[in-house]
Amino acid sequence: MSTDTQASPLSLQPLHLPEAPAWFPLAWGWWAVFAAVLLCLLVMWLLLRWNKKRLAPKKTALRLLTQGTKPSEAIELVRQAALCYYPREEIAQLTGPTWYEFLDSQLKAPRFTPNQMQWQQALYSKQPISNGDELLQDCKDWVEQALPPKRRRT
Repeated sequence: MSTDTQASPLSLQPLHLPEAPAWFPLAWGWWAVFAAVLLCLLVMWLLLRWNKKRLAPKKTALRLLTQGTKPSEAIELVRQAALCYYPREEIAQLTGPTWYEFLDSQLKAPRFTPNQMQWQQALYSKQPISNGDELLQDCKDWVEQALPPKRRRT
């Protein structure tokens, strides 16, 4: 290269830079990300709502059981809570020993069948029984542990 070509200026037009690209409209990938995030949020909201509805009878039963109820009222609340989760035809026909066996079948260790005589006394006696608090605790524990059902009964 010679010095003549470097020294002679070329007649060029001034340089025009393009405008910076705008952030909107977004590429399709960003729209897909936004749609996926919205779909995940919708699914989470639906699951939370479904779980809240599913646990509502359990929470109500626990709240009512803590308000100083008698054993006869407590076992009635347990039956109402069981009716919310199990088929009515199955629960409505259970009385006496079969009812206590059903309650025990939902727990790991039996609590109602061994205390069957105390339950019968508490249900049909006007005088308060000595182990009424223990029976109430059995009802609370059943609602906490057995509801909602973890396994299907056949």
